Amino acid sequence: MPATVVKAPELLKLHNKAGPRHLDGLLNFFLFLSGLCAALSLCFQLGCLEISAACLKMYFEGNPPANQFLCRAYLCQGQLKSPPATGSVEDFEEAVMYFLKAIEISKQEPRFHFMVFNASVLYFQTVQPLLQPGRSLHLVPSLREVVQSLEEVADQDHSWRAELMMHLIKCLVDLKKVEDATSFAKVTEEFIKSHTPNLYPGLFTLLVNTTLMEVLCSRCDWRDSQSVVVIPQARLKEIGKLDQWLQTAVREGGPQAVQAVCATQWNLCLPLLQHNLRKCIKTPLLRVAQALEETQSMLLELRCQVHSELAVTEEEEGRLEASLTHLQKAMLLDNGTQQERLSSAFRLVQLRQTLYQTPSRIEDKAAKLMQQARDMPPQDKTDFRSVLVAVGLLLAPDDFQMVLDADDTSKSGLGSGPVTQLAAKAQHHSTSIQRVEGHLDKQGSDTDHTEMCVLWATLVKTARKHEVWDVCRAACRFCLLYDDGRWKKTDKGESCAQCLHGSSESQSFVHLLRLLAEIRFISAEVCSY
Repeated sequence: MPATVVKAPELLKLHNKAGPRHLDGLLNFFLFLSGLCAALSLCFQLGCLEISAACLKMYFEGNPPANQFLCRAYLCQGQLKSPPATGSVEDFEEAVMYFLKAIEISKQEPRFHFMVFNASVLYFQTVQPLLQPGRSLHLVPSLREVVQSLEEVADQDHSWRAELMMHLIKCLVDLKKVEDATSFAKVTEEFIKSHTPNLYPGLFTLLVNTTLMEVLCSRCDWRDSQSVVVIPQARLKEIGKLDQWLQTAVREGGPQAVQAVCATQWNLCLPLLQHNLRKCIKTPLLRVAQALEETQSMLLELRCQVHSELAVTEEEEGRLEASLTHLQKAMLLDNGTQQERLSSAFRLVQLRQTLYQTPSRIEDKAAKLMQQARDMPPQDKTDFRSVLVAVGLLLAPDDFQMVLDADDTSKSGLGSGPVTQLAAKAQHHSTSIQRVEGHLDKQGSDTDHTEMCVLWATLVKTARKHEVWDVCRAACRFCLLYDDGRWKKTDKGESCAQCLHGSSESQSFVHLLRLLAEIRFISAEVCSY
């Protein structure tokens, strides 16, 4: 280690004791030496951090004048105070304060303007760990000051200034200052056009467009999150705008912008994924799926969801081959958590394709009948009910008709008086409903209870949709037999949070619990009919 580095603290002590009237020529030398020692210890890692800190401490205690040596000392102090990547925002703000002090002094004298650039570089290196969503919002005040200072001194490294400006846009987005971000994004683009024509339309302009695209998408997300009631016409208008932005992003070749638009488009489309509305968003979702596929996006879960919903839309329109294609893509993109649901959907569409073939499994027969019922025109209500009853009889041959008869008062053997009639109705209803209780015990050990539960739930929702209330009530009773606690805990003892992001088995349990909750709501609803 150089001897001058080791002796620096002692020399500074000597100067402090001598006072300002002595050693004036030597003063500037040691002031420079102090800054130099700190810089060397940081840059070349000579192990002088403690010595550098001691030098700087004594230097600041001497109330030094505002000159280039003080700027250098501030830059060294900022580097010494730089926290690790996991440091708190307060720790980063303490380090940033010294860089901003150096910048403020450097701006005052033209011959020191070069130090504004140096300080901006050291500042940016220090705050790198904060440049991530959720943390970058804390950089808005300091980064804005750095960018403004580079403009004030007319720094000639325009590409560096453009890069900082784009980071400022993203920080404003993180702070949810959407209007400021949009406005500053346009200023940044104009800056690039004016000062770096050789780069336009090049890398930096593409990045500005990407950032602006993300800002516009964020605006859609925030405005949407504040609305309580979804108005389809207004939502479709926003979806149309995003569809245009997506095509622009694809032409510009920016995968980051493509992903930002696709994710926002998906969020906007979610409330419209209903039977009577999903056809309106088919084309935008097809473009989302295609764009993510062409850019080989790693948003695999999003891609899986988009293909899954497109499969439902295609099936409802009778385009079974297209539906199967989307389901195949979804299964390839799935990480295993949706495997059972997607495989079941794939099998049901295949069954629908084989219209003139009779399946061998009872479950497949029931599923195929429900598919046929869905394809029947609304006016065929009589035939529709008979098909749904046939499904119930397939799933519970010995019990479904008895439970269905619970609502048929003509079979209750009514007496003559009002009280006798009411008693007969109650007795008939009670006797019929009791047939449900032993239903699960009659099923064989090889029965797939998960599949049966889903089939009963499908029968419930299909009957409800077409207002076949007695079939809906009876199907609810059988479906809710499976809500007996069997899926509340997994064999692995996973918590609820682990289930939401866990294995395929855990995801299946979560899906079934949600399904059973939905059936309970429907059951409560149909009891009033």
